[in-house]
Amino acid sequence: MPVALTLCDRSPELVQAWRRYFPIESGVKIANQNILTLDVNALAVPANAFGFTDGGVDMAISKEIFDWGLQDRLRKLIEQHHGGELLIGQAMVMPTGSARFRYVIVAPTMRVPANVSGTVNAYLAMRAILLAAEAHNRAMQGRPAERITSVAVPGLCTGTGKMPADRSAYQMWMAYRSIVMGDLDWTKSLEKQTDHDRKMRERS
Repeated sequence: MPVALTLCDRSPELVQAWRRYFPIESGVKIANQNILTLDVNALAVPANAFGFTDGGVDMAISKEIFDWGLQDRLRKLIEQHHGGELLIGQAMVMPTGSARFRYVIVAPTMRVPANVSGTVNAYLAMRAILLAAEAHNRAMQGRPAERITSVAVPGLCTGTGKMPADRSAYQMWMAYRSIVMGDLDWTKSLEKQTDHDRKMRERS
């Protein structure tokens, strides 16, 4: 069973950008509301590479689900399993212990707080979120009750990262096309790879 995906943000500009790229037939839901009000069993958390979650949507999720304990738990796991740093383009699934949102999928959008508007970090983080959900569900094939069935993803790189809404939405769409739709034609030559990278960085 595929994972149901919801893109959710309070920014009307970002929501409009998502709607420009994600067609209705993709089945991706788009919501302009508080992500913590959604009925999903996993939330994507765009932390930094060292597991600090003390700003933006990360802070709201930490307060709502972990009683402010998300950062401490996350940093311990990153130290144990990733040498202290979860790289951009990687993601990890962490159980919450909550009946409401059972998992968070942590995917860094930046190494440390910085302007990442000219990077492809939204693409890399979105790609990592989708791959992490798939990998988790493969590992849980014999335990259907433990699977991720629905995940909500906020805007990536659009807060501290200062990435324009249209660029972030386009990068997230490119990641969805690659992972979910299997559109990898752009990987077939160096020329196509370079053009793909340039378009994602320059979208405005």
